[in-house]
Amino acid sequence: MGPAMVKTLRRFSRLPWQRKALLLEGALWLTLAWMLVRGLPFRFWSRWLGQQAEGEVELRAAGRDPRALEICWSVSAINARLGGRLTCLMLAMAAQWMLHRRRISSCLVLGTLTQQDAQHRPTFKAHAWVRDASGIVLGHQDEPYVALSSFVRCYPAREGETC
Repeated sequence: MGPAMVKTLRRFSRLPWQRKALLLEGALWLTLAWMLVRGLPFRFWSRWLGQQAEGEVELRAAGRDPRALEICWSVSAINARLGGRLTCLMLAMAAQWMLHRRRISSCLVLGTLTQQDAQHRPTFKAHAWVRDASGIVLGHQDEPYVALSSFVRCYPAREGETC
Protein backbone atom coordinates (compact mmCIF):
# COMPACT_ATOMS: atom_id res chain seq x y z
CA MET A 1 0.00 0.00 0.00
CA GLY A 2 1.44 3.34 -1.08
CA PRO A 3 1.71 6.46 1.07
CA ALA A 4 -1.20 8.15 -0.73
CA MET A 5 -3.49 5.21 0.07
CA VAL A 6 -2.45 5.23 3.73
CA LYS A 7 -3.15 8.97 3.91
CA THR A 8 -6.57 8.47 2.32
CA LEU A 9 -7.45 5.67 4.74
CA ARG A 10 -6.37 7.78 7.73
CA ARG A 11 -8.51 10.70 6.56
CA PHE A 12 -11.46 8.36 5.98
CA SER A 13 -11.11 6.80 9.46
CA ARG A 14 -11.33 10.28 11.09
CA LEU A 15 -14.61 11.16 9.38
CA PRO A 16 -17.92 10.97 11.28
CA TRP A 17 -19.80 7.77 10.57
CA GLN A 18 -22.51 9.66 8.58
CA ARG A 19 -19.92 10.90 6.09
CA LYS A 20 -18.31 7.45 5.88
CA ALA A 21 -21.70 5.95 5.06
CA LEU A 22 -22.33 8.62 2.41
CA LEU A 23 -18.95 7.97 0.79
CA LEU A 24 -19.50 4.21 0.74
CA GLU A 25 -23.00 4.62 -0.70
CA GLY A 26 -21.67 7.09 -3.26
CA ALA A 27 -18.96 4.63 -4.29
CA LEU A 28 -21.59 1.94 -4.81
CA TRP A 29 -23.84 4.17 -6.97
CA LEU A 30 -20.87 5.54 -8.93
CA THR A 31 -19.77 1.98 -9.68
CA LEU A 32 -23.23 1.13 -10.99
CA ALA A 33 -23.36 4.36 -13.05
CA TRP A 34 -19.92 3.62 -14.52
CA MET A 35 -20.96 0.09 -15.51
CA LEU A 36 -24.20 1.27 -17.12
CA VAL A 37 -22.66 4.17 -19.04
CA ARG A 38 -19.70 2.12 -20.24
CA GLY A 39 -21.51 -1.16 -20.83
CA LEU A 40 -25.03 -0.53 -22.12
CA PRO A 41 -26.72 1.84 -24.56
CA PHE A 42 -28.57 4.80 -23.04
CA ARG A 43 -32.00 3.50 -24.08
CA PHE A 44 -31.63 0.45 -21.79
CA TRP A 45 -31.05 2.34 -18.54
CA SER A 46 -32.41 5.86 -19.09
CA ARG A 47 -35.78 4.90 -17.56
CA TRP A 48 -33.99 4.48 -14.21
CA LEU A 49 -33.24 8.22 -14.19
CA GLY A 50 -36.84 9.36 -13.64
CA GLN A 51 -39.72 10.81 -15.64
CA GLN A 52 -38.37 12.33 -18.85
CA ALA A 53 -39.31 15.91 -19.77
CA GLU A 54 -38.18 18.30 -22.45
CA GLY A 55 -35.71 21.06 -21.54
CA GLU A 56 -34.82 22.02 -17.97
CA VAL A 57 -37.56 21.50 -15.41
CA GLU A 58 -37.95 23.93 -12.51
CA LEU A 59 -39.00 22.10 -9.36
CA ARG A 60 -41.54 23.78 -7.10
CA ALA A 61 -40.82 22.80 -3.55
CA ALA A 62 -39.92 24.52 -0.30
CA GLY A 63 -36.17 25.29 -0.32
CA ARG A 64 -33.04 23.20 -0.39
CA ASP A 65 -32.64 20.10 1.70
CA PRO A 66 -29.16 20.27 3.30
CA ARG A 67 -28.71 16.55 2.61
CA ALA A 68 -28.53 17.35 -1.12
CA LEU A 69 -25.26 19.24 -0.69
CA GLU A 70 -23.81 16.42 1.43
CA ILE A 71 -24.70 13.89 -1.25
CA CYS A 72 -23.11 16.00 -3.97
CA TRP A 73 -20.02 16.45 -1.81
CA SER A 74 -19.68 12.68 -1.46
CA VAL A 75 -19.79 11.85 -5.18
CA SER A 76 -17.49 14.79 -5.99
CA ALA A 77 -15.00 13.71 -3.30
CA ILE A 78 -14.88 10.18 -4.65
CA ASN A 79 -14.32 11.47 -8.18
CA ALA A 80 -11.53 13.73 -6.91
CA ARG A 81 -9.78 10.75 -5.26
CA LEU A 82 -10.08 8.89 -8.59
CA GLY A 83 -8.35 11.73 -10.39
CA GLY A 84 -11.51 13.05 -12.06
CA ARG A 85 -11.93 9.93 -14.18
CA LEU A 86 -15.72 9.80 -13.94
CA THR A 87 -17.94 11.75 -16.32
CA CYS A 88 -20.46 14.38 -15.31
CA LEU A 89 -23.23 11.97 -16.33
CA MET A 90 -21.96 9.29 -13.96
CA LEU A 91 -21.73 11.79 -11.10
CA ALA A 92 -25.22 13.14 -11.83
CA MET A 93 -26.72 9.65 -12.00
CA ALA A 94 -25.22 8.61 -8.66
CA ALA A 95 -26.26 11.85 -6.96
CA GLN A 96 -29.81 11.63 -8.27
CA TRP A 97 -30.16 8.01 -7.16
CA MET A 98 -28.93 8.98 -3.68
CA LEU A 99 -31.40 11.89 -3.57
CA HIS A 100 -34.16 9.52 -4.71
CA ARG A 101 -33.41 7.12 -1.85
CA ARG A 102 -34.01 10.01 0.57
CA ARG A 103 -37.15 11.20 -1.26
CA ILE A 104 -35.58 14.54 -2.16
CA SER A 105 -37.02 15.98 -5.38
CA SER A 106 -34.40 16.39 -8.07
CA CYS A 107 -33.93 16.77 -11.78
CA LEU A 108 -31.03 15.33 -13.81
CA VAL A 109 -30.54 17.62 -16.82
CA LEU A 110 -28.72 16.76 -20.05
CA GLY A 111 -27.47 19.71 -22.08
CA THR A 112 -25.25 20.60 -25.00
CA LEU A 113 -22.99 23.43 -26.07
CA THR A 114 -21.87 24.16 -29.62
CA GLN A 115 -18.71 26.21 -30.11
CA GLN A 116 -16.11 26.73 -32.82
CA ASP A 117 -12.61 25.32 -32.66
CA ALA A 118 -9.43 27.07 -33.90
CA GLN A 119 -10.23 26.09 -37.51
CA HIS A 120 -13.76 27.57 -37.17
CA ARG A 121 -15.37 24.13 -37.24
CA PRO A 122 -18.29 23.53 -34.89
CA THR A 123 -17.51 21.45 -31.82
CA PHE A 124 -20.11 19.76 -29.68
CA LYS A 125 -19.90 19.37 -25.90
CA ALA A 126 -22.37 17.57 -23.66
CA HIS A 127 -22.90 18.05 -19.93
CA ALA A 128 -25.13 16.66 -17.18
CA TRP A 129 -26.11 18.40 -13.97
CA VAL A 130 -28.51 17.93 -11.06
CA ARG A 131 -31.02 20.48 -9.79
CA ASP A 132 -33.12 20.54 -6.68
CA ALA A 133 -35.85 23.05 -5.78
CA SER A 134 -33.28 25.79 -5.07
CA GLY A 135 -31.11 25.39 -8.16
CA ILE A 136 -28.10 23.44 -9.37
CA VAL A 137 -26.50 21.25 -6.69
CA LEU A 138 -24.04 19.30 -8.87
CA GLY A 139 -22.36 20.09 -12.17
CA HIS A 140 -22.56 23.89 -12.26
CA GLN A 141 -20.78 25.32 -15.32
CA ASP A 142 -20.02 28.88 -16.36
CA GLU A 143 -20.62 27.99 -20.00
CA PRO A 144 -24.15 28.45 -21.39
CA TYR A 145 -25.24 24.85 -21.95
CA VAL A 146 -28.66 24.41 -23.55
CA ALA A 147 -30.83 21.91 -21.69
CA LEU A 148 -32.21 19.25 -24.02
CA SER A 149 -33.85 16.84 -21.63
CA SER A 150 -34.55 16.38 -17.94
CA PHE A 151 -35.22 13.33 -15.84
CA VAL A 152 -37.39 14.29 -12.89
CA ARG A 153 -38.02 12.60 -9.57
CA CYS A 154 -40.53 14.58 -7.56
CA TYR A 155 -41.68 14.07 -3.98
CA PRO A 156 -44.16 16.47 -2.37
CA ALA A 157 -42.76 17.75 0.92
CA ARG A 158 -46.18 18.20 2.52
CA GLU A 159 -49.68 16.90 1.88
CA GLY A 160 -51.25 18.74 -1.04
CA GLU A 161 -47.97 20.28 -2.26
CA THR A 162 -46.99 19.61 -5.86
CA CYS A 163 -43.65 19.71 -7.59
